[in-house]
Parts: sequence; structure tokens; C-alpha cells
Amino acid sequence: MADLVIVLDKDNHSLAPCSRKRARILIKKGRAKVVKQNPYTIALIDKVVKPKGEEKDPVRLDAAVWEEFTRLKKLHRNLGLLDRNGKSAKLSLSNEPTKVSPSSFPSSNRWQDKVILSGVEPGSYVLDLGCGEGELLERMIVDLKVSGQGVEVDPKAAMAAMDRGVFVLNLDVSDVLGDYEDQSFDYVILEGTLQTLKEPLKVLHEMLRVGRHGILSFPNFGYWKVRLDLGARGRMPITPGLPYGWHDTPNIHLFTLDDLMDFCRQNNVQVAAAFGLADGEIRALGTHDNLVTEEAILFLEKG
Repeated sequence: MADLVIVLDKDNHSLAPCSRKRARILIKKGRAKVVKQNPYTIALIDKVVKPKGEEKDPVRLDAAVWEEFTRLKKLHRNLGLLDRNGKSAKLSLSNEPTKVSPSSFPSSNRWQDKVILSGVEPGSYVLDLGCGEGELLERMIVDLKVSGQGVEVDPKAAMAAMDRGVFVLNLDVSDVLGDYEDQSFDYVILEGTLQTLKEPLKVLHEMLRVGRHGILSFPNFGYWKVRLDLGARGRMPITPGLPYGWHDTPNIHLFTLDDLMDFCRQNNVQVAAAFGLADGEIRALGTHDNLVTEEAILFLEKG
């Protein structure tokens, strides 16, 4: 991690680190200055991060509660779950799921990307763990004007992401998170990757330390077709969410939606929002969806 540069705003609040190349560009453009040589540290001249607690709340609610309510209301409206008047529209926890047309998907054709793009605040600081070739991160940088950084262990995928203009660290996510300060990012995304990691619980704890919000998606091993394959055929299941055979799968720690919810309850992790894919439809998750949800995405916060 010696090539990373510590980055501060102009009031000396810690931001996400950057590469030395990125630091040189910022200094050359007059947007940053060197404040320390060892460890090499730069301060941005044109950026200030507002500390927590400074937000003004016009309705005298707790600022964090009001912010989350506003953000989730916007997320629900973007997903078609609220009408223009802010009232519940097409979806309840148990019925009338929202149909998603293929044309509404991002270019990667992942339904999770649609939810993430709807839920991330524009202008945020985003860390995408296991970013692959960087399609989602590029989309967020272009459409939402986020400050994005990726981590990808596959060197070919990391190079493809860099070709898109996305800054990516070619490292294992388990090795990189410890180098970030608490709440260095607004959002830390772990999309379809947790079940492939050697130490998934360690990464979960670290992503919720490093980010104010965690966005986690995963295939649900409690899905009824998975259970049917195991129970009726006695074979390891193959589904769209679990497309590999037993011998070549990268998934080494499979778990269910209920397993993940148990982790949240036991570790004081709050689920701010939860959505799942069931029969090609995006729906808000209810308490009995472990059986019918093929893949899930959760917006998490440390309590």
C-alpha cells in the first residue's frame, strides 16, 4: 500500500486515499498541495467535507433519521414503489411486484445495478469492492458524478476497468480495507462477491467501518429452486444466480438471506432497505422471502 497517498480536505478531514499519479495530477491542476512527505499526504484546496451533526433539519427530526427517510423515499420513487404524491404505489411486501423491463437495465444487465444507481446519492464518495471491469463504477461516475474507486483481484478485469478511466486497486478486498480510515466513504459496495471471499465476516465488518452505508448483494442459497435441487436431485444446484458446477465455482461460503439477517441482528447492523429478485421481478423484501428470493440486495448501516 506504499503507493497510496493520504488525502485531506482543506479543513484536514480525512478523505479516501488516491494513487501517486492522481496526486500529481491534482497538484499540477492547482487543486491540491503537499502537506507532509512521510507519509506522503496532500490536502485538497477546493473541497470540504461537512462533519456529522452540522446538517440543518427544518422539521426538527433527528438529522440522520430525516436524511435516511428522504433518501429511501427517493429510492422507492425511482424504483416505481411510490407515486408522484409520495404514496405507496404498486408494491407491498407480499404482492404486486414491480416488473422490470430489460431496456431499463444498465448495460451490464444486472438488476442490482438499477437499485444501486437509484439508491446512491449524487456526488458521494464510493468504494466498489470486487468491481470487476468497472461498468457500474463508470456509470456512477458519469451519471451521478460520484468520486469512485474500485478494488479488483483479477488483473485482467482491473486493467479493463482502468481502460474505462476508473481508478482501481488490483488487490484482494481482504487486504485493502484495513488501510482506510473509519467512514472514508459514503458508500461501500460489495456486489455478488461476499460468498467468494475467504473471510466474509471480516470483510463485512470492515466495509461497515469504512463506509457510512454498505450495499451488499448476494445469491440466496435458501431459494426454493436451490432447495429443490438439493432435496429432490441430490445435486449441487445450478441457477442464474449460481451458474457454476461444484468443481469450478468461485462461491466458497454460500449462505441464505436468513443467515445474513441473523448476522445483522447479532452485530447491531441496521437494514435500511432490502430488495430481492423473484421470477424476474424486483420487490421489497418481507419477513418470509427467504424461500422465494433468488438474489437479494441490502442497504446496511452500523447501528
